[in-house]
Amino acid sequence: MIQRLLLVVLVLGFFGCGGDEEDPVNPPERFGPYRVGFRYIEFFDEVRDRSAYTAVWYPGLRPQSGAQKVMYLSVFEGRAYQDAALDDYAAPYPLVMFSHGFQGIGIQSFTLCEHLASQGFIVAAPNHEGNTIFDDSSDEEVAQIVFERPVDIIFTMSELQAHADFASAIDPERIGIAGHSFGGYTTLVLAGAEGDAETAQAHCAASGGEGVFCPYVDYWEAGDVVRPPPGAEVFKAALSLAPGGYGAFGDEGLSKVDMPLMIMGGDLDDMTGEEVLPIYDALPAPKHKILIEGAGHMSFTDICRLDLPVPELEEMCDPSIYMDIDRAFEIIDVFAAAFFRRELCGEKSMAGYLDPAFAATLPEATYESDTE
Repeated sequence: MIQRLLLVVLVLGFFGCGGDEEDPVNPPERFGPYRVGFRYIEFFDEVRDRSAYTAVWYPGLRPQSGAQKVMYLSVFEGRAYQDAALDDYAAPYPLVMFSHGFQGIGIQSFTLCEHLASQGFIVAAPNHEGNTIFDDSSDEEVAQIVFERPVDIIFTMSELQAHADFASAIDPERIGIAGHSFGGYTTLVLAGAEGDAETAQAHCAASGGEGVFCPYVDYWEAGDVVRPPPGAEVFKAALSLAPGGYGAFGDEGLSKVDMPLMIMGGDLDDMTGEEVLPIYDALPAPKHKILIEGAGHMSFTDICRLDLPVPELEEMCDPSIYMDIDRAFEIIDVFAAAFFRRELCGEKSMAGYLDPAFAATLPEATYESDTE
């Protein structure tokens, strides 16, 4: 018992969420001290008749002899161990929910999710039914999924908190939300942003249909409003990667975000890249922005590693155009980990990483913030 207590003190003091040392033993740019476990859990929402096949990364115990590392989509070996036992010595851990992109998949950004888990977070990413790589939904169906996605996240979060293996391992007072592209939009909604049919339709009409949401908003009915669903009030910080949907929110809708938010974008993103700056400008403080030179829309995912037989990805993953994936995640991981450790764990030392001077050590990164 004494040895166990000493181990808990050491883990919490040197590696765990909440440390306040000036020079952290566990810098956010390094893969953390926790071994990472991984498993899938399938939840089903009977009220909405929707499934939520969910990828979960978590601090895990030392893998037993013969333990296998996870093979994402059976083609790419990750750093996490499949079905490893949860390391509950330093529990409860902060939770980060992750929302994948348009026709993406929960494991699409596994490098980031593994990195956060190694730093002492539980990360959960459900597949958004009807909008995954396995789906071919019509524009009308996607228009409805806009409203379903935030509820998917809340439902999955609630189910995970009640799950026998994770109920006591999650700190309900330290929960964040992250997402990419369509998931970045979902993140903005869960952070407090609101959008409505009239604003979105007027924007698309005025812009000649420019905007990632324009193919869908004509299916919205007058009076339709996208707003945070019940339960979203638990989120304390948000990370939005290459988000779209500025025209659906407008400045007024984005001004309702009510938590610290970090937004990242790439200068070679020809899908949502032009929306990053107006979204950031409309957000209230505290807010952070990281622009990555050489990053495209898929640079915030591991999709290009998976060599999927999707013709549209060939150009979006062209290594002669876009930066190396490993380098992209070196930048994404350090800022994401520092941000969530600062906002969910209260680690004041992370402020040194959320700073233009640190960003200057990463030639591809440009950092800006407004914390007043």
